[in-house]
Amino acid sequence: MSEDNISYLSQKRREKEQKILENLGFEDLKPKEIALVEALIFSSKKKLPREIIKEITSFSEEKLERVIIYLEQKYQGAEFGIQLKEYNGSYLFQTKKEFAREIEQLFDITKVSSLSTASMETLAIIAYRQPVTRSEIEEIRGVSVERTLTTLSKYELIEEVGRKETIGNPIIYGTTDQFLEYLDIEDLAELPEIERVEKLFAEEIEEAAEKAAAEETELDKEETDQKA
Repeated sequence: MSEDNISYLSQKRREKEQKILENLGFEDLKPKEIALVEALIFSSKKKLPREIIKEITSFSEEKLERVIIYLEQKYQGAEFGIQLKEYNGSYLFQTKKEFAREIEQLFDITKVSSLSTASMETLAIIAYRQPVTRSEIEEIRGVSVERTLTTLSKYELIEEVGRKETIGNPIIYGTTDQFLEYLDIEDLAELPEIERVEKLFAEEIEEAAEKAAAEETELDKEETDQKA
């Protein structure tokens, strides 16, 4: 995802932070209070819900919000390799994307899977039409999406959220917190207009299409060589 798109998706958050800081600021926050929230999030093995932090710290909603904003701004500094991220009211520390290549080397990640064009299109439909059934997705796309839904479920980008009260009670699908991370947004309210989605996914779709074309060319070449 480009820096311009990340900036666009983060605009609402920045506006919210600015409004809070103009009214309250950080001056009365104690270093130990900030350190406590930082320690809790750092120690959690998975995204830490806001309500659990409030329960443990006994902080008010307003105080916790200011501590979170303080930590987010602190780790935006160039001297830090990690950042604080919020997804659907839960928090975690992540490494910054600019260091992805070196981290992949550290863990010997030689191949990063990318979604196919079909998967990206199906994911966009689910994101904007959820909750939605398989038949409703297929009606829009005009092709079977059974395998695509399996792939998206495998990557934990979508999940079954219930069954529709109609004939056959078909499964209905929705997106997950992992999907929010994939788009780098806090919640579904931050989903951009559909035109923006096409731009966000453009690079991934183009890459997938080029990869598919290259594989098809390679197969054709192998078949030609075998006939020869």
